Parts: sequence; structure tokens; C-alpha cells
Amino acid sequence: MQKNFLKLAFLFFLAVPFAVTAPKVMAQDAMSAPGDGANAEAMQKLQKMSAALQLTPSQKKQVMPILMEEAPQIKALKADTSMPPLQKAMKMRQIGETTDSKMKPILNPQQWQTWETMRAQEKQQMMQKMENR
Repeated sequence: MQKNFLKLAFLFFLAVPFAVTAPKVMAQDAMSAPGDGANAEAMQKLQKMSAALQLTPSQKKQVMPILMEEAPQIKALKADTSMPPLQKAMKMRQIGETTDSKMKPILNPQQWQTWETMRAQEKQQMMQKMENR
């Protein structure tokens, strides 16, 4: 009986530090490790936006989850070779509109205007890429 108790106590003392630190380590990995590349793309986009729009720290915190949600969708869409280009463009537009609707309340009017200009440039670049194929 005492042996079982000692085994359980030993396992408990091994498991507790892992249980306490694992969520923190996993969260750090999700934010810092590129993983499938979507996190890295979201971070790059946040840096670009932050510079262009002069985001406040509070705005950055609000924008980051939006970009983290958008990035894997765009990555998956770009990787999908079975979807026709027109359908792909429509889906990309839908993803962009969803992101924009979440961004608008966070940005001030001047930032929103700059954001719309950035989006228009992105669309133009994407159209040029499609034409060059």
C-alpha cells in the first residue's frame, strides 16, 4: 500500500511541473514557431500593418487574432490546385471582406482609409500575378 502511494506521489511530482509549464510552452510555440507558415505570415502582415497604419499596442492586440484566423485560410486557398481561378478569387474576396469587417471597428478613419488603399494594392498585385500565368 505504501509502495503504491510512493509511486503515485512520485508521478504526481513529475507531472505537476509539466502540467504547469506545458500550456505556456505550447502558447509560445504557437506564437513564435512558423509551424505551417501561417503564423509567420500573420506576424509579417501585422508588422507591415503596424508600420503603415501606426497601430497602437492595444490595436495590435486586437488585430493579431484576426490575422491569425485569416492567414491559414489564405494559405489553404493558395495551396488548393483543384479550385478554378475565378472561384479562388471569389473565395479570397470573401475572406478579405470578413477580415475587413472585423478590422473596421478597430481602426480610426485615417487608418481605415490607409487600410483600404493597402487592400486595393494587394488586389491589383494579385490580378497581375493571375494575368502573368
